Amino acid sequence: MNADKIQNQLLDPRADPGGDYLVRALAYGGLVRAVAVRSTDVCATAREIHGLSPVTTAALGRLLSGVLLLTPDLEKKDDSITAIIRSDGPIESMTVVGQSVGRVRGSIRHPVVPGTLIRPGKLDVGQAVGRGQLTIVRDMGLKEPYVGQVDLVSGEIAEDLTAYLSLSEQIPSAIGLGVRMDQSGVTHAGGFLVQLLPDAGDEIAEHLESRVSGFPEVSYLMEEGFNPHQILDLLFGDPEIQYSDVTPCRYECPCNRKRMEQNLLTLGAAELASLAEDPEGIQLECHFCERRYRFTQNEVRGLISG
Repeated sequence: MNADKIQNQLLDPRADPGGDYLVRALAYGGLVRAVAVRSTDVCATAREIHGLSPVTTAALGRLLSGVLLLTPDLEKKDDSITAIIRSDGPIESMTVVGQSVGRVRGSIRHPVVPGTLIRPGKLDVGQAVGRGQLTIVRDMGLKEPYVGQVDLVSGEIAEDLTAYLSLSEQIPSAIGLGVRMDQSGVTHAGGFLVQLLPDAGDEIAEHLESRVSGFPEVSYLMEEGFNPHQILDLLFGDPEIQYSDVTPCRYECPCNRKRMEQNLLTLGAAELASLAEDPEGIQLECHFCERRYRFTQNEVRGLISG
């Protein structure tokens, strides 16, 4: 596919560009905001980078997909939204950072955890996550980031993000997330987010609640061939739904050697001097992409001297 054709597809809000992407829409006369995402490659990349077991693939994949659904609120390139889960389940913790233009990355405390099934083919993600808290940090380039926190509702991720939006940000919302796998890895992943806008009344709220409550699982629909546009078409049943834009998504970590140098400098001269005593130097590893950066003894000393 040539560059002009790709660009034309991205300009057409009803076009499926292929691969991972998210699309935004307004439904019911502009009273409901919606976002849907296909994140299969994102979740497959996370599985490969971190060596995830099936249940941790499902857990981290859902959180990656959920944060992607929130990234359309980010206007500037360096704006970010971070979701942090700290819990008492065997996973213990997960962190996902989303940035504008559909970029996302994630880390997990314990990448390999034995999973149990709720029913055939359905992993018990809630058991692997356990009880704890979800923290959302929105950094929009202001003096201080906005930080909100809620207790986990179920550990199933979609319900927890929905509770956060409804309780902490006071936005009536519904989220659906899914990650489907086979023996080869991730086959389908994605999700949707719907939010009532301020002028939506009780009738719209009740109608939408009834449609969401009986809606099929996202990963099942994707397995049946539905793309994000078609999932929203099916969810709303609104022939006048208006799609605003399409954004390709990818797993991307911005770490590099310079950033790692800056991280070392934050330790302070005394700590760096202690590290410089090791003739083997030091090695840093990025938790999001697992790249390793080695600094020799002389390089550490050079950081101290400026």
